[in-house]
Amino acid sequence: MTKPLGINALDIQKDYISVAQVDLADNSVQQIVIQPLSENDDSDSYWNAVSAELKALKKKFRFTRNDVACSIPSDMAVVKILEVESDEREQHNILRWELGAHLMGPVEDYAFDFYEVAPGRQADYRRYLAAAVRRETVAKLKKAVKGVNLSPVIMDLDLFALTNVFQANYRERLSDASILVHGENTRTKMTLVCNSSFVDYSIVGFEADMLDKAGYVAMLQSEISLLISQNSSISPAGQVSVYLAGSLFSNSQLAYAVTHGIPSCELLDPFRKLTCMADMDEEQLKTCSPQLAVSIGLALRGDENR
Repeated sequence: MTKPLGINALDIQKDYISVAQVDLADNSVQQIVIQPLSENDDSDSYWNAVSAELKALKKKFRFTRNDVACSIPSDMAVVKILEVESDEREQHNILRWELGAHLMGPVEDYAFDFYEVAPGRQADYRRYLAAAVRRETVAKLKKAVKGVNLSPVIMDLDLFALTNVFQANYRERLSDASILVHGENTRTKMTLVCNSSFVDYSIVGFEADMLDKAGYVAMLQSEISLLISQNSSISPAGQVSVYLAGSLFSNSQLAYAVTHGIPSCELLDPFRKLTCMADMDEEQLKTCSPQLAVSIGLALRGDENR
């Protein structure tokens, strides 16, 4: 029997779910779909809405296998940069203790992991990226996904999946300092990367409908400048390229204002090195691309782990 190609990925945001199936056998995106989701601040109502929309998705998206890679919004997580002395033998125990100081409640209530940033580049200290999500949140995600007979084999934060899709499509620019912006209606998330490695991040909350285009550009520029100043060794001259993704930039007027208001800024193209085989014309694809970046990044990671 022929093994089905590609892996499916679910990007679960606060007000939509995007799905993508990527097949690296021919560098193609086979299927894509975006399903609106009614946002609700109540946790139970939110996950009930996710469950309902996943059931609707199953009627319009042909999942070629049960395994899926899933995202969790970064604002549902705790992400910290931690440092430990290089000669310390109990690296993991110290990291666990340090992470616990940033959590609301016992560390046992969280699923967490550590990733070393730029290994071998620090003499006295080793630098780690720590990410933690409440086990309750992970359980609700699993329940929603398994409720439509899918198996969540990978769960990752949306910011990290965005890094995956950037690395796959902009390989010739990976040595440069870059900021990946993920804009949603109430959150803007930014990741600073350099030499294929995570460096730092920022999450800013705001109400999109309460902020005009000029105000948003000013806010974004301020946060970008802060990220650069806090990591001046990465780009001593303060030069950084900025890439935009997320539903906020499906608004062409806002996307235009940001790309023309911030130096070296462009929309991140998740199809730059991938062929889209989905039944969608060029204009539709351009509008939807910002909302598909994370799901495609998840699928790319899933394919690497197949």
